Amino acid sequence: MVSDDLPVLTAHLPQGSLRGLDVVHLQCHIGTDTISLARAGGRMTWVESDVLDARAAVTGDFDVVYTSIGTIGWIGDLERWAQQVAGLLRPGGILFIRDGHPMLYGLDDTAPDLRIRYRYFADGRAQTWDEDTTYVGDGRLTSTRTYEFPHPVSETIGAVLGAGLVLERYDEGRTLPWRFSDRMVEASPERYAWPEDERDLVPCTFTLVARKPAPGGR
Repeated sequence: MVSDDLPVLTAHLPQGSLRGLDVVHLQCHIGTDTISLARAGGRMTWVESDVLDARAAVTGDFDVVYTSIGTIGWIGDLERWAQQVAGLLRPGGILFIRDGHPMLYGLDDTAPDLRIRYRYFADGRAQTWDEDTTYVGDGRLTSTRTYEFPHPVSETIGAVLGAGLVLERYDEGRTLPWRFSDRMVEASPERYAWPEDERDLVPCTFTLVARKPAPGGR
């Protein structure tokens, strides 16, 4: 959620604020977070496009590329994604990403305990699910096949560095804005976590901030 992200993001911005900055929100879903970023002062860009062709879809460059929760797992080619980000940023610009931790996504969300079920490491292949439920309501899907790609921490950081960005911050979090498993408890309003005796065992999210170097320095 933007309310969680802004204190981290703005600490890396010149004036400590989004106000007046050009921001592109990649993989914005239904755009509610985009609106929140606009309310925080960002000049937002909202274009429908394949994210792997994002640089060609918009004109100009940006002070901030923002993306958060539930984004890179849909992408098979993380290096190309990072290259799009670098191409969108002007020198000195910031990438901010917060997403579910790949260690979390390796767990069986239906198990009665913390149990590894899925791959942590990438091998170029998607993991496939066939379910008719949806996280956006009680309806049933007619297109039930889902493909998701595991991306270990090393792959994500490597893609960002490989695109020429400089890593400024990497954090891991203990709570989520959704209930990944029925075993999770509400740690605070709209924030879920593992039971207290398991909370330090598995990270739930990661946050990464990287900067596009300016000529001759930051």
